Amino acid sequence: MTGSESRAIAPASPAKVRESRGSRVSVDRLTQVAVEACKHAGGLLRQSFSLPVQTAVKHDQHNVVTEADLASERLLISHIHQAFPEHSVLAEESGLVMRSASDLWVLDPLDGTSNFAAGLPWFGILLAHLDKGRPDLAVMYLPMSEDLYIAAKGEGATKNGHPITVSEADSLREVLWACGMDSPGEGVQGEEKLLVLRKLLEGARNIRATNCLLDAAFTSEGRIGGMLNWSCRVWDVAAPSLIVQEAGGRYTDIEGNELHFETSLECLEREYAVVAGAPRLHAEVLQLVRDARADVLGRQVGTTPKSR
Repeated sequence: MTGSESRAIAPASPAKVRESRGSRVSVDRLTQVAVEACKHAGGLLRQSFSLPVQTAVKHDQHNVVTEADLASERLLISHIHQAFPEHSVLAEESGLVMRSASDLWVLDPLDGTSNFAAGLPWFGILLAHLDKGRPDLAVMYLPMSEDLYIAAKGEGATKNGHPITVSEADSLREVLWACGMDSPGEGVQGEEKLLVLRKLLEGARNIRATNCLLDAAFTSEGRIGGMLNWSCRVWDVAAPSLIVQEAGGRYTDIEGNELHFETSLECLEREYAVVAGAPRLHAEVLQLVRDARADVLGRQVGTTPKSR
């Protein structure tokens, strides 16, 4: 990844303002810029979706990039920098451009590239604004359906302007659950991931996954109970984490810890394994993960954990 440029986004609250390097930026203004940027880039992706797609492999066969990724990212960054030239930007393809330590835009210009390249309409744009490392505005945009999800810190989440909430189900067996992974890998971690998947298959009504932002979108509006994804980067989680939380859910790492971001190259390289969903279901899946880990470790040392 190499450095590039910067951009911004925001929520909806008429009188709310925030200090930004000496100037006052309204949440409405951040939201306006973010939504405009996402819709413009989304239009580009819709047009590109009907055209032949050439892909290039990044670091492994599970991660590819297309010209649509790059074109969408250029448009998003340009739109944000026109409005907020002093803001920093962290983008999936072009990396980190540092300008402000407090205002950082994190974006994925085409989340679900493999789906896009395969002709599956399961893809979209993720955009989040971080104020001193904490997401305070998030947008998820699905170009093919033109569904727009927005959340502002402390103000709830909406889909196309209507409030949304996570599932009210009491048990995992009552809901669909999304589980995303590229490859389980080898050794103890690989065994753990496969056992978690097995336990989810046994415990949930069924497993569904698009392995992209649709899993978080469906979680935030209660269509599915939640999601688990073993391999995410900051641009995959910054926006969805705020939207799911503002919809009444929890969004943590696989240990149940809150996610923390900072404006640094370390944040750029970090991988996140995340669990998100309605609070009761989130807790049930965290326990399922702990049980799977105990089972695997028990086999490693030649013991059998107590049945639960």
